[in-house]
Amino acid sequence: MASGDPVVKVLRAMPPASSYATFDVRPGGSTPAEGVEVLDFDGTSIEYMDFLCRLEGYDGGGLTFTLPWSATSATSGSVRWGIAIRSMVDDAEDVDAAHTYDYNEVTDTTASATGELSYPVITFTDGADMDSWAEGELAIVRVRRDPTNAADDIASDAELWGLFGKET
Repeated sequence: MASGDPVVKVLRAMPPASSYATFDVRPGGSTPAEGVEVLDFDGTSIEYMDFLCRLEGYDGGGLTFTLPWSATSATSGSVRWGIAIRSMVDDAEDVDAAHTYDYNEVTDTTASATGELSYPVITFTDGADMDSWAEGELAIVRVRRDPTNAADDIASDAELWGLFGKET
């Protein structure tokens, strides 16, 4: 597979046991109105969402994730996003055991209207930076919003529309 082709297959979203973003629907403006499913990340406390993913056609490079999002009501300000990876290595990673998630982060400016999207990216280099995730393996890709970070200054929810990953 050529570098840059999609290799991260998102199988499903899985809320962690606590402090999770909530599922919501953003109504569109057409008739009939679209019903866009989003994940609402709170503007006052750190929230998370886990995605069960699989690497397919991976050639051993780095990964770049894109986080399309919109603001519930803000039209200015920034949000602090982070992604961490927990690879589920064959016969070696016990999901019942504690794991420390190491985040790569980005601060992204909101779009100029509440229904518009912004597309920040977060990159990982091959190896330990992405928990040595390898071709064909499953991983938990954890996304968080950190409104306690000084760079995150939007008090309303940030609506995550999805998660996309490719090799870079």
